[in-house]
Amino acid sequence: MIKGFRGTSLVDYPEKIASVIYTYGCNFRCPYCYNIELVLPEYYRKLPNIAEEEIISKLKERENFIQGVVITGGEPTIWGERLINFLEKLKTYLNHPIKLDTNGSNPELLGVLLSEDLIDFVALDLKTTPERYSELGGNFSKIAETLRVLQGYSDMIEIRITLYPPYIDRENIRDLVPYLQPFRMIALQKYLPEKNLSGKACKPYTEEEYLLIYEELKRHLPSATLIRRF
Repeated sequence: MIKGFRGTSLVDYPEKIASVIYTYGCNFRCPYCYNIELVLPEYYRKLPNIAEEEIISKLKERENFIQGVVITGGEPTIWGERLINFLEKLKTYLNHPIKLDTNGSNPELLGVLLSEDLIDFVALDLKTTPERYSELGGNFSKIAETLRVLQGYSDMIEIRITLYPPYIDRENIRDLVPYLQPFRMIALQKYLPEKNLSGKACKPYTEEEYLLIYEELKRHLPSATLIRRF
């Protein structure tokens, strides 16, 4: 399940120094994805598996320094019961809050993790408008269900939107507003063209174009905290 570990990160858990655990495998194929080694089988099969016990040992070594733990991927929720069991171990051996990064494709599992207090923060990557999710291998009905599950935990949810020109622009971002309204924290992220799953880099937005999209969303969601990561 685990193919990578970063002992210290200042950017993966908002306002916390965190260790990051990387699971492998993903049920989406987002062309702008930069974690290719964790998504494509021809790459992750070459990476060694890391035992859960080794991860827990590394985390305990850092217990007095880190302030949180992040589980990311890939897509961690494809691991189902195995993810649940691992989170139970982390909660047993560590006192730090746990953040989960997810594409939102498994609402049932997220509901279990939240209701059983196995995670303390969720970052959901909202990829594109509903009608284009099938292009990524996703089903937006599952994403919509996940968003309904997360509404009851809005103070511990961050919705992230990568501003990838073919999928998000100033016009179609309005289509996401009804789904974003229940949430307080929304992060707009820069698309990084240097490395991506498609192998074809499209031209990113200019700083001015990023700001126009930000201002458009702010106009429709005046009470939300919009975070700029560009």
